[in-house]
Amino acid sequence: MLILTRRPGEALVMETESGETIKVVVIDNRGAQVRMGVIASQKVSVDREEIHLRKRREKAHA
Repeated sequence: MLILTRRPGEALVMETESGETIKVVVIDNRGAQVRMGVIASQKVSVDREEIHLRKRREKAHA
């Protein structure tokens, strides 16, 4: 696991093998919560982890 420290307004950028760029920007942090913005192509699915896991379970049972 890569661990990074970012401040509000700072970002991290990821690039997929197919060349898609995903940018995650720290918007705000308050206590134990962090607000993030994600900039990605509409081809890239972006979900909270619990939603992603639910979709995978539903797909496996379909």
